[in-house]
Amino acid sequence: MAKVTPAPLDLENVDAAHRPISNVNDLTSEEGGESKEPEREQWGSTLDFILSCIGYAVGLGNILRFPYITGRNGGAAFLIPYVLMMTFAGFPVFYLELVIGQYSQVTPYLLYQRMCPLFNGLGLTMIMITFFTAIYYNISLAWSLRYMYAGIFESVPWSKCRPLNDSGNELCYDDKIGITCTYNCTINDPQSDLNATSYYDGACRTKYELQSLVDSGKVNDYRSFYCTALQNGSTLLTPAQEYNNYVLGYDPKGEIFASLGTPKWDLIVALAASWVMVFFVLIKGIKSSGKVVYFTATFPYVILIALLIIGNLQPGADRGITFYLSPKWEKLSTASIWADAASQIFFSLSVGGGGLTTLATYNKFNSNILRDTLIVVLGNCSTSLFAGFVIFPILGFISQIIGKTVEEVAASGPTLAFVSYPDALTRISGPAQLYAVLFFFMLIILGIDSQLVLVEVVITMVADRFTYFQKNARRRILAVVGVCLVMFCFGILLTTPQGPAIYNLLDTFAGGITLVIACLVELIMVMYVYGFKRFVADIHCMLGKPPSRLWVLLGYPTNIFWHACWIFITPVLLIAILGFQCSDSGDFTYQDKLYPTWAVVMGWCITGLCCVWIPLNAVVYLIRAAIKKSGYRSLITPTQEWGPKDAKSRAHVARHHPYSSKICYNETQPMAPISAISDITFSEAYGGYPGVGATNFNRSIRPLSYRRTSVA
Repeated sequence: MAKVTPAPLDLENVDAAHRPISNVNDLTSEEGGESKEPEREQWGSTLDFILSCIGYAVGLGNILRFPYITGRNGGAAFLIPYVLMMTFAGFPVFYLELVIGQYSQVTPYLLYQRMCPLFNGLGLTMIMITFFTAIYYNISLAWSLRYMYAGIFESVPWSKCRPLNDSGNELCYDDKIGITCTYNCTINDPQSDLNATSYYDGACRTKYELQSLVDSGKVNDYRSFYCTALQNGSTLLTPAQEYNNYVLGYDPKGEIFASLGTPKWDLIVALAASWVMVFFVLIKGIKSSGKVVYFTATFPYVILIALLIIGNLQPGADRGITFYLSPKWEKLSTASIWADAASQIFFSLSVGGGGLTTLATYNKFNSNILRDTLIVVLGNCSTSLFAGFVIFPILGFISQIIGKTVEEVAASGPTLAFVSYPDALTRISGPAQLYAVLFFFMLIILGIDSQLVLVEVVITMVADRFTYFQKNARRRILAVVGVCLVMFCFGILLTTPQGPAIYNLLDTFAGGITLVIACLVELIMVMYVYGFKRFVADIHCMLGKPPSRLWVLLGYPTNIFWHACWIFITPVLLIAILGFQCSDSGDFTYQDKLYPTWAVVMGWCITGLCCVWIPLNAVVYLIRAAIKKSGYRSLITPTQEWGPKDAKSRAHVARHHPYSSKICYNETQPMAPISAISDITFSEAYGGYPGVGATNFNRSIRPLSYRRTSVA
C-alpha cells in the first residue's frame, strides 16, 4: 500500500468552533457571548514590568528616609542590619508576592478568597493599607509641586526670611546677613547705645528702630525673646524652616491638634494637580502607565548623579562621607537599629500592600520572576546606598556652615526634603534656582511612580468587586475618577496647618506596623495553611526547569535558602520586629511635641481598621460554614477558581501540576470546544489525514467528580 503524504492543514477553512486557540479572546461561551471574566491585560514587555516595580519600590524613602535612619543609627553600622534584613526578610517576601500574583493572575481582593477562603480578609487589609498610604503619600507630591512652583516663579524664597507682615514669624534668622550685626545684640537698656545694630526681620536694625516697633505694638519686647534667643542660638528659625512653616501653615509654638485650622488654598490646588497627573496616567491602565515608567523610573538617576557631583565638590563634603562610612559598632547591640533596618526594608520595597502582587498579575504565566526579583530588590537597595553618597556630602557641607555635627543635621528627619536640603542648595555656588527646581522635580517623579501603583491597587479592587467597571474603557474611567476624587477629598485634611502631624500619624500607624502584620499573616497562611509543598509545586509548575546552571546557584525556581526563609527565618524576624514595635513605650511625638492621648488612640484605631478584616472575615466564614454544616476543610482549601485565569495556562497546570486535580473547570459552565494542534495525529487509519475528531475536548479538563478528596 502506497504511503499517503498528509495534506497540509488549512486553518483558514476550519470552522470557528474547531480552530486552534491562539488568543484569550477566542474563549467564548456556547451562546457566543463574552467570556465570564474579561481578558487580563498584559505588560507590553518584561522591561515594562521591571521598571514599574522599580518605580513603585524606589521612592522618597530611598532618597530621604534612608539617610535619616542611617544617621540615627550610627552611620555605616546601620548597613549591616540593613543588608541582613534585605537578605532574610525583604527578598523572601518580595519573591513570594510576585509568585502568587503571577500564578493567580488576580488582584489581592480575589486572590486570597480563592487561595484560602478563611484568609479572604488579608486582601481587604492590604487594600485598606494601600488606601490610607495613597492618601498621605500624595500630599508629598503636593508639597513638592508647591516648592517647585516657588523655585520657578518666586526665586527660591526659602533663601531669605520673609517680611514680618507677610509671614507673621518674629523668630526668623538669616545668618547670611545677621552674622555681621548680631555682636551688638544685648539685653541692656535699649536707650543706651542706640546706634548699635541687631539683626531682625531680614535686615540689620538699630535698637532705636526695634524699640519703635515695640512701642507701636507691632512686635513683643525684642530684648526678652530675640536677643536671648540669638545668643543661645537654639530657638531661632532659619529662612528654610520659616518658609516651610509658612507653606504648611504650621505654628511651631502651637500644640499638636490644639485646633485643626483652615485648609490652605495653595496646597489644595497643588494636591488637586497631583491627583490630576495620577488620573491621566492611569486612565488607560497599564497600557499608559507601562510606558510612562520608562521616563519616571530612570530620569531621577540622572538628577542624582548631577547632585552627587555638585555635593562632593562643596567644602565639608568629606565630613559627611566620613560619617556615612564610619561605623559606631555599639549601636548594633540595641534593638532599635534592627527594627529600623527592617522597617526601612519593608518601607522601601513596598511589600505587604498588595502593589507588587497587582503588578505581577499582568505578567505572562511563565515569566522569570526570580530574575525580576533580583533586579528590583538589588536595584532598590543599591539606590539607597548610592543616595547616601549624594545626601551625606550635602549634610557635611551644612554642618560645617552652621557649626553642628553631621549626625545632628541628619537627625532632622522628615524635614530633610523641605528644609535641610533646599537650604543647602541655596548656599552652593551656582544657579541655586536650577538646583532647587531639579531637586523637587526629582521628588515629584520618584513620588508619582509609587503613587500610580498604590492607586491602581484600589482601582482594580473596585473593578473586581463591581464588574460593571470592567466592561469597557469608559467605565474604567469612571472608576479612576471616583477613586481619585474620594482620595482627594480625604487628602484635604492634610492641607490644614496640622497636615504634617496627620501625615506623621498615618505614616506610623497605617504605613508602618500594618505592613509587618500583613506580611506575617501572608507568610503563615501560604506556608502553613495553603501548604509549603503545594506552594513550591506552584512555582515549579509555573517557571519550569532552570535556564542554566547559573540559575540553579541563584535558587531557580526555589532552593533551601528560600525554603528556610519562608518556613522559619522570615516569620521569626517579623514576629520579633512586631513585638519590639508594640512594646516600644516611648512617647509619640512630632518635632519634639507630644501627641495628645486621643490622637495616639486614633492612630491605633487606624491600625485596627486596616487589620480587623483578617479575623472578622474568618469569623464570618466559620459561622457560615457552621450554619450550612458544610465542614471547615473547604475554608482552608483552594477554590475551583484558584490558578491562572487564561485557559492555556490552566490547561498547562492541569497536565503538569502534582496537585492538578484541584485545577479544574466548572462543568456547569461549558465552553465552546477548542482544538489542540499538538494532539493531532496523522495515522494511516485515517488515510494519512489528521484525525481531528480526537482533538475536540470540553472546557472541563478535570471533571469535578474526579477531584481528590484530600490534599496532602
